[in-house]
Amino acid sequence: MTHFISSLPKNERPRERCLRTGPDSLSLRECLAILLGSGPRKVGCLGLAEAIIARPGRGLNPQDEERAFFTAMESSGFSELNTIAGIGPARRAKILAAFEIGRRYSLFRGKRNPAKSTHRSRVADLGRSAIARIPEHFRQGAREWLGFVALHRSSELSELSIVERGVRTHVNIDPAELFARLLALRPRGFFLFHNHPSGDTTASIEDQELTARVDRISNALGVRLLGHGIVSAWGDSWVET
Repeated sequence: MTHFISSLPKNERPRERCLRTGPDSLSLRECLAILLGSGPRKVGCLGLAEAIIARPGRGLNPQDEERAFFTAMESSGFSELNTIAGIGPARRAKILAAFEIGRRYSLFRGKRNPAKSTHRSRVADLGRSAIARIPEHFRQGAREWLGFVALHRSSELSELSIVERGVRTHVNIDPAELFARLLALRPRGFFLFHNHPSGDTTASIEDQELTARVDRISNALGVRLLGHGIVSAWGDSWVET
């Protein structure tokens, strides 16, 4: 991944592509790079943009990485920017001004298109919706994995985030890694998932103990464990709590 716009062909550079095909064709990294305009020597504006986004959401998929970035900026009052090398007063002011434009535009849109209801109806079966986020190739995997689907405060479900990968019969669990990734999203709750390559989705004693352990930690952190699902190529089941 290049950090320098000058090393890209002209038609692939963010600014040129933005003007040619529209800003929605850009990644968040490229949008920030255009906003920054330049970056420190040996880093470049693309590298600096990458450092800004990766700080709160490293290891997440691109969609959740963006959400973690916006959540961190919102919850920290933008003090997060003070700790990133290469972000001085001028660049910080640009980012703050861009967020303020976005905030005011959101208010403008809200006045033009008021929501019909402040409480959208919940999906009838949230658990099944979460399971539907698991790609088929993960169900058919020959090695065990453990991941989660977060329920955001907007009532949207995230994509599946894989936290650990193991062998055919088990996966080692690191709760610190699980909750580090999860808490970056500031979710309302989450579904825990892992697979059984054997096809038998009956919960083992270890699965039940893991569920209880994660539930205790999540309660202490104020994030609700909504369920622990076991999936395979032939079906799925939930660990009883």
